[in-house]
Amino acid sequence: MSTEFPFVVVPEELHKVFGVPVPGTHLFHKEGPQEETSFWADAVFHLAGPCVSPGGVSMYAPVSRAAVHKRLKDGKLSGFFFHINQRKRNFFGVDLSTRELAIGYIPVSECKAWKAELEQRAIDQGIVTEKELLGDKPDWHGHFLSWNSRWAKEQARKAKGGKK
Repeated sequence: MSTEFPFVVVPEELHKVFGVPVPGTHLFHKEGPQEETSFWADAVFHLAGPCVSPGGVSMYAPVSRAAVHKRLKDGKLSGFFFHINQRKRNFFGVDLSTRELAIGYIPVSECKAWKAELEQRAIDQGIVTEKELLGDKPDWHGHFLSWNSRWAKEQARKAKGGKK
């Protein structure tokens, strides 16, 4: 198992786009108006690839949201956050109070690396075997998604030469 975690590398010249990292972490905070969020998100996706919100990490690793926030604060996971902090006016010139909102993304590559780290730790401790992790018949192609699909059942029936 590799001892180096594959953090997303943010070059120093991009700190003006993503914000300066919080010391001792890989957290990048940027503040600005709501109009900048789409440009900021595009830059994050270009640099880090696919990302999820902190709550979405559990789709890739068997962890809780609390574990995600702890790992972020401990500097063991990269996080990109944009804080909307400016008021807006509508077309009629009326001030709209915008609640302070933070948009956060965590790279999927780091979520998958975290899962691999957890699995390897469980194997090393003898909690589980690699065969138990993969199962007897791994489903790499996602056929389990169509187990109850009318279309899939119809295709299987046609393939067997059966009538409708």
